[in-house]
Formats: sequence, C-alpha cells, structure tokens
Amino acid sequence: MADPILVIAWLVLAHLAADFVFQTGGIALAKSGRGRQATGGLLVHGLIVALVTAPLGLAYGGVGWAVVAIVAIGHLVIDRVKIVLTRRSVAAALSAAHAAHEGPVPPERLGRAWTPRPAAFFLADQVAHLALIAFAWALIPPQASLEPGWIDTVNWALGTHDRAAVHQIVSVLVVGLILVIVNVRAASLFVGILVRPVEGSVDGEQRWGGRAGPAVEPVAADKVGTPPTWAAAGGPRRWSIRLGPLDARITAEPDIGPVSVRPNAPPPSLPAPLGANARVGSTIGILERLLIVVFVLTGSDVAIGFVVGAKTLARFRLLDDRDFAEYYLLGTLASVSVAIVTAIIGRAALGALLS
Repeated sequence: MADPILVIAWLVLAHLAADFVFQTGGIALAKSGRGRQATGGLLVHGLIVALVTAPLGLAYGGVGWAVVAIVAIGHLVIDRVKIVLTRRSVAAALSAAHAAHEGPVPPERLGRAWTPRPAAFFLADQVAHLALIAFAWALIPPQASLEPGWIDTVNWALGTHDRAAVHQIVSVLVVGLILVIVNVRAASLFVGILVRPVEGSVDGEQRWGGRAGPAVEPVAADKVGTPPTWAAAGGPRRWSIRLGPLDARITAEPDIGPVSVRPNAPPPSLPAPLGANARVGSTIGILERLLIVVFVLTGSDVAIGFVVGAKTLARFRLLDDRDFAEYYLLGTLASVSVAIVTAIIGRAALGALLS
C-alpha cells in the first residue's frame, strides 16, 4: 500500500511540472487565444496533464484512471476561467487608463493602469488546482491496493535495496522538486505578473490620446509562432501587452498631426522591464527565494533578514523615489512571502513523510 502523503505530494509535483516545466510559451499563448486556437492549446495542455498523472492510473487501476480524468478535465476548466477573468481585468484597467489619458512611466514602475487582479487570479488558479488535486486524492479509498503489475515493476526496479531508505529518498526528492519548481518558475511568473505594468510599449513610451509616441510599433502576429512585424506609426495606435500567458490589446486614440518615420527603421529596443535588467532582477529573486527555503528547512530563519537586507542595500538610494519604492517593495514582499510559505509547508511535509 502506497503512502497517502507521498501520493498527494507526487500529484502536486505532477501538476507543477505540467504547468511550469512542460508547458511551452506557444501552448500558453494558444490557450489564451480564442476559438480553435484556444481549444487546441487547452487540449494539448490537458494531454500533458494526463500524461504526467498517468502513473496513478497504472498504480491503482480503475480508481486511479478516474482520478487522472478528473484532474485533467478539471485542470482545463480552471485554466480557461482564469484566462477569461484575467483578460477582462486587463481590458478594464487599460480602458480606465486610456480614458484618463495617462502619460508614460519610467521603467521599473507599476504603471498608470496597474491592477493586482491578474496576480490574484494567478494565485486563485493555483489554489483551485490544489483543491482539485485534494478532492481527487480523497477519492482513492484508504484500503485501495496497488495493481499487481505495478508492484512487480517497482520490486524489479528496486531489487535488493532497502524499501524504507528508498521511501525516504523519494520523499525528499519529491518535496525538493516541488520547492524548486515553485520558487524558480512559479514564483517568478507570479512576481512578474504582479509588478509588470499593464500598459506596455516597445520603446518605453506610452501614448494616450495626442501624446507623442514611438515612430514604429509592433503589429501582433496573426497566429502562434509567427514573429511580430513592425509598422509605421500613424492613425490609431494598437498596444499589445503580456501578463504571464495572457495577451491583451487596446487601440488608443489617433494622434494629432503627422508623424515622420524613417524608412526601414530597425525595431526599437525592449524597455528595461522586458530586457536585461528584468533578467538580472529575476535571477536575484530566484536566488533570494532558494536561500530563504534553505534557511527555513535548516532552522536558520534569522538569516532571512540578511538576505533581504543585502538586496535592499543594493538599491537603497533608489528607494527615495516613491514610485520605485512601491514597485520594489511589492515585488520583494511577494517573492519573500512565497519562499517562506512554501518552505514552511515543505518542512511540514518532510516531517510527515520521514516520521
């Protein structure tokens, strides 16, 4: 009989792998589309979810396959609801900023149209997935026996190794992988969605109403996998933003007066939040979270303050700018919170599995 705590931990790991390891950018973009594109993206993602949870069906037979079906189908429903709600919240925020004719903001700011709702929907989506996993796991009877074929395969793979030692190694490995995926991939996406400005341009300027803007702009691709083309400015401006797997667009008012465009002008460089600065900041955040997880797991909680203090010291002078301070504190607090909460849960899970 399998350890029930290890089974649910493995289900959580399978979910995280399907969402943050095996889900490509193309699948995420297709899921957030419309019509057949969205259906295709969802079906591919659902197939990945079913494949990573399939060992449960092989282990438990009929009840296991029922759990696989529930998790895969429920996963797709939850994903689609999150995408629709996020799209609506982004469109509402963009419309509000557009109506107010807000001007551009410097890099590393929350933006005039910032809203916490996309990040809140991201968290709610993950909580809903975990609730679905817990429900499906509860459907497996405590006395359910493993399939003879599964037992024979496991015994052949383990050979003469001590079963108790293997159980401990597998438990540590599963919990460790969960903590790594959450703090490297999931938390990076969450913090990025939380602090990324909703309004976005390619060269760091926004244009609402008759305000000046860039001379060239990207035109969204017609289908997934096709790179954007670059068109001359003039007439209504179409802004494209990306929040995690979501794309949203809004057309601003036409400009007043002609705009000169250099022929064959190269695409402008990406603004700082989407370029090297963002990659460096994301890497710092990942290292920060991994260190905090190690400190919590080893009982060195007091060292967390040194990590946060060192990060803050590097940008101490910039904190005089209130807009930047809000941007920085929001991202740091969110990052640290994810690391601490997941590390505490991981420590409790390890305690239960190794006891």
